[in-house]
Amino acid sequence: MTRQTGLLLLFICCFFLLNGQSIYGPADSRDAWVGGAGAGLYGAGLLMAGQLEPLSPEDVRLLQGSPDGVWKIDRWVTRQWSPPAQRLSDGFLLASPALPLTLLLNKNTDHKFGRHGLIALEGLLMNLAFMQLTKSSVRRPRPFVFNPDAPLPPKLERDARLSFFSGHTSTVATMSFLSARMYTDLNPDNRHDALAWTTASILPAITGYLRIRGGKHYLTDVLAGYAVGAAIGLVVPRLHR
Repeated sequence: MTRQTGLLLLFICCFFLLNGQSIYGPADSRDAWVGGAGAGLYGAGLLMAGQLEPLSPEDVRLLQGSPDGVWKIDRWVTRQWSPPAQRLSDGFLLASPALPLTLLLNKNTDHKFGRHGLIALEGLLMNLAFMQLTKSSVRRPRPFVFNPDAPLPPKLERDARLSFFSGHTSTVATMSFLSARMYTDLNPDNRHDALAWTTASILPAITGYLRIRGGKHYLTDVLAGYAVGAAIGLVVPRLHR
């Protein structure tokens, strides 16, 4: 099971914990369309990724130390490799479902979290769909594939060809910006808006830096993931206003 699939299951569980209505209105056909499209496209992306041939040892040998085909803006990342940074970025990803859960701490949202949890689930599904379809279509080798100092086994995995764009960054951005958007929608006169948006901006940026430092993603992977995740996090709640 992928980390993203685990997050999806967690959100489904969260939805059934609580129920209620909010300013976003009751569940309707929009939820079915957004959630269904996200789930279907994510499944299609997984099928495409499953058909991807991993790099062979000969492919890796030809690529190692010769990143001439990598954009200049990204080429420096091919010298990065840090397993601790990779593990820390995984922690940010796995903790991201806690961000919408912070709505439970607010008196305007706590008894209506079932509705808000469903919207968060839809945002996560849409992010997973865009991320998986893009990765499976672009098939960009990860930066560490070009790094002679990185070990060989991960370079021979299918995942080594799924660099663009950063799913960790986009997922954290989706959950961060969606949570900030919903918090400000539900508390229009709250003085903590600046803190909510600052936190939403910083968390995916840190995640993206760790993905670069770990040699998992290029700068352009992270920038694209940040933009896609932020856009989804802002748009999905608005679809239900």
